[in-house]
Amino acid sequence: MGNEIKKLSEIDIHRLSAEILKDMHNIFDSFSKLKIAVFGDVMLDEYLIGDSTRISPEAPVPVVHIEKSYSTPGGAANTSVNIRKIGECKVKIFSVVGEDTISEKIENHLKQLGIETFFVRERQRKTPHKIRVIARGQQVIRIDNETVEMARKDSALKLIKEFSSEKFDVIVFSDYAKGNATEDLNEIISKTKSICDPKPKNIRNFQGAYMILPNEKEAQEIFQISAPEISSSKLNPIILIEKLKLKKLVITQGEKGMSFFSGNKSFHIPALAREVYDVTGAGDTVSAVFGLCEGVGLEDEKSSLLSSIAASVKVSHRGTYAPSKKEIINTIKQIAEQQQNQKSSNYSEK
Repeated sequence: MGNEIKKLSEIDIHRLSAEILKDMHNIFDSFSKLKIAVFGDVMLDEYLIGDSTRISPEAPVPVVHIEKSYSTPGGAANTSVNIRKIGECKVKIFSVVGEDTISEKIENHLKQLGIETFFVRERQRKTPHKIRVIARGQQVIRIDNETVEMARKDSALKLIKEFSSEKFDVIVFSDYAKGNATEDLNEIISKTKSICDPKPKNIRNFQGAYMILPNEKEAQEIFQISAPEISSSKLNPIILIEKLKLKKLVITQGEKGMSFFSGNKSFHIPALAREVYDVTGAGDTVSAVFGLCEGVGLEDEKSSLLSSIAASVKVSHRGTYAPSKKEIINTIKQIAEQQQNQKSSNYSEK
């Protein structure tokens, strides 16, 4: 099959959207009763937006006159914002951060949204801070200031101790390879209903996860790490599930949609036709919605479609963005109506 995922049967998204729509109130009401823990690398996404009309005389780069700026939680913090905004449930985030003003800004952002935080601060660590300069709707440059070394063992153990003092319905782990995906946290990942978006380099620390959500390129890298004895050109999702002792595997494929695999079923959700402005944070949205859906035990097909729909709403917005419940419901209505319109058209033709 090469590096491509073999063709799977496609879910009828119009029919399934109509089914979801009928039960939408109960689904979102169930979301609101959950308590979800989020682990991973938090960061601050800062946007400097302006105009550029000339090239610098000092170097062949544009001169950007900044007209406005704003910052928003990114990484695992953005995942927690997505869960809170879409599910309207209790969310608590656990992360090892720096002893700096960036972590304080993130914490203040999250608390204002009603998200509980438990940050362990390391003096030598820099909380990831990504600065994007935007001119005329285009990103000119991104500046990253961060620490990527693994968190100390004592810091990870503090997270585990705090997590163990409460009860959560599900955990969601957003790994950005900034040091939070430590070996110690596998104790939580492998013993809970954990929805994880891991970086390939850290995949061994996610063994035993309930679900992982890599993109197609990451899935190929993970497969090469986990099954080196098998030809790297033959990505077999079921072998990956067995090697990593997973319950479920979802491979996101951008404009091609997403594919779902478990021990007893597999299917494909086609991409939704929508104008893409910015994919930043789309993975956080997918993880967040799967976390909500798995928390209430929603069927795999419906969970996958809801996650895909939420991601399609996100990419229609520029920058780091968490879609609202209203936007998701409106999109589901639009898809369901397409089926109804098609039925009416077929009836008229007869």
